[in-house]
Amino acid sequence: MTQETYRVYSRVLKFGQRIGLRRFIETLVFGITIFAITLVYLYVITFAPIGSTGKYIFFPLGFFFELVLILSYIENHYFIDIFGENTNKLMSVLSFISLVVIILYASIPGFYTLDPSRVHPQSIALIVLFFLLNVIETAYFLFSVPRTDRSNTFGLEYQFSILEKSLENKKLGDLHIDKAVTKGLNALKRRVTEEGFWGDFSPTFETACVLELFNKLGYNEDTEWIINTEEGKKTVTLGKSIESLKAVVETAETIDDSYEQFFILYALSLFDPTIFDTRNELVNEFFDSIFEETEWDFINKLNRFTPNLRSRTTPLHIIMSNVGDVTGNIKLLDKMANLFSASIDIVIKRGYARFSTSQTGKTPIEMFARMMLSLQDVRRAPSRRQQFVQAVVGTQFIEGSWAANIGTTGYVIQSLLPSETADSLPLKKAAIYLSAIQDKEGLWNAS
Repeated sequence: MTQETYRVYSRVLKFGQRIGLRRFIETLVFGITIFAITLVYLYVITFAPIGSTGKYIFFPLGFFFELVLILSYIENHYFIDIFGENTNKLMSVLSFISLVVIILYASIPGFYTLDPSRVHPQSIALIVLFFLLNVIETAYFLFSVPRTDRSNTFGLEYQFSILEKSLENKKLGDLHIDKAVTKGLNALKRRVTEEGFWGDFSPTFETACVLELFNKLGYNEDTEWIINTEEGKKTVTLGKSIESLKAVVETAETIDDSYEQFFILYALSLFDPTIFDTRNELVNEFFDSIFEETEWDFINKLNRFTPNLRSRTTPLHIIMSNVGDVTGNIKLLDKMANLFSASIDIVIKRGYARFSTSQTGKTPIEMFARMMLSLQDVRRAPSRRQQFVQAVVGTQFIEGSWAANIGTTGYVIQSLLPSETADSLPLKKAAIYLSAIQDKEGLWNAS
């Protein structure tokens, strides 16, 4: 596992965590205890007369077991594999006992030498009492944390298993991802130009991505917000973006048979459904071209996807399901629904669900997400939409390569929007993952 992957997984595991009162008090008390023990060491070594036994045996052992105790505490409370389960328990008990002996020996040597010829019984009783108290304290912090059978797995795998268990009975809306959604939306709003476009590399395509998102959020042409410009604050409206994009489309002499062009048309159709009235012939030509296509043909096209060339390498199929919905082409919808459902099943069963980049020959995460989003919105009957995303199982870790642009942020925010039907464990894990890797600007991998 690379350092970057480990860093991302750590952010996922820490996302939304809240420090409980008991954990806070335990950590505070433990820290004070270690600090006090260290002060005793410094005091004894600096000022108190000690014999060779204490100098060469007790104190080296004490420093060693103090370190073991600290690491043991960290492992048990934060699930980081250091010693292993049984060794950890034994070393923790030995640590507390050894520390008590050293503290008593160093700080109150009179207990041991009331009579130079023998050890006083009261001293023994006091030491035994301290042993019992610390054994009880050791047992408490070792066994008070709810534990599950780790078998032979430790570290990140174990922590992810705990995360999965905590997500089983939660809804997507219970995962505290609303902050990530709000932050992402504000980041998008700040990046609109005065002309109403988003993005630098392909402004028409990026603007279409944002329009699709804003439509899903219920925004309309009159929605407005304030941006900072060189001349000061300025109010912009979503209607400005729609009109600017529509003007580009209407002045184009021809429409390419590409994902980018049809996606732009689809985004505009969300606000103006008549945009396809003069382009139905193109939709029918696409349906005829894929009539004999199999799911494996489609998956091969998915695997050619490259994040840096998104609009050029995204299969036209991904957007045609939405176009079919807008135009009421039920035959096209049925074809796309069957194709996507079968393809998702293959992707999962063949082990492609690690969502690696296309260079490794595996289905990339963005294409997988886009298929799922399309399936969620496809209309199987003329009068109503149905949610029919297949159950996705067996996903342990989610990783992927996200291109740095506005469109990706739009896709992610859409996938994070609460849904009554977004109930499956993989979807909830994906939501946690995506929320955790949002950058400080509110975008996704925009650096």
